[in-house]
Amino acid sequence: MTAVPETPGPPGRMRVGVDLPSDIARRLRTWAALRGQPVSHVAAEVITAAVPTDSQLAAQIQQNGAGDGHDH
Repeated sequence: MTAVPETPGPPGRMRVGVDLPSDIARRLRTWAALRGQPVSHVAAEVITAAVPTDSQLAAQIQQNGAGDGHDH
């Protein structure tokens, strides 16, 4: 997966573009269709569930330091 530059979104939101492997993109489109939702809504739900809360991030920073932004 390759991150692309972020584009401005509506106030209080951020638009993110990503390049997904074709099999993941196909599965995401299928999942969204099965749920009757736009792909963007399904992707936002998945990201919202996966990203740590502010307090979880603060705890990670205290425990591990800010790090270099890469998983090890």
